[in-house]
Formats: sequence, C-alpha cells, structure tokens
Amino acid sequence: MTVYDAIHKMRELTAKGQPFAFSFMTYSTQKHMSHGEVSVEHALLVKNEKRGEDDLNNYMLTYTDQDTGEAKHFWQPLLMSFNHEIITSID
Repeated sequence: MTVYDAIHKMRELTAKGQPFAFSFMTYSTQKHMSHGEVSVEHALLVKNEKRGEDDLNNYMLTYTDQDTGEAKHFWQPLLMSFNHEIITSID
C-alpha cells in the first residue's frame, strides 16, 4: 500500500465516521529531531485548510485521537502503517 492509497482510505473512512488505526514517525522542523514512532488505534481526520502551493503544511494531516479527544498532526511522507498494514512506498 502506498502513502497515497492509505490517505485516500483514511479520508473515505472519516467521511463514514469510521475510526482507523495508523502509525507514523514524528519529526519537528523547528527542533530538527524525531521522538520516534507514534501509533494511534482510533483516529479520524480533520479537514485541513489548503494553503499556498509552497506551504509545508500542505504535507501535514490533522487527526483527532478518538481515545483521548486530542487533535494532532503528522507529516504525510512519514506515515508508516494504516490499519496495521505497512506502507511500502510513497508513490
């Protein structure tokens, strides 16, 4: 499964109100560091505002962790799994 396939399925499930599981690597552009892998068992995406073409935020997805109620975000290219299926490539 590619990153784009996974994101498409995340959007489909979110539209139906069906939570999904996923994992990703963290990365802070401000601190230039990662805190490792994060796994979320029950999430729904939050609609992002489209920004300018060169805005790095266009490569982030915002989600709500349904277990904690917290809204968080992650970089799309750092997505590692979707519903416990490993992401095999970015394209």
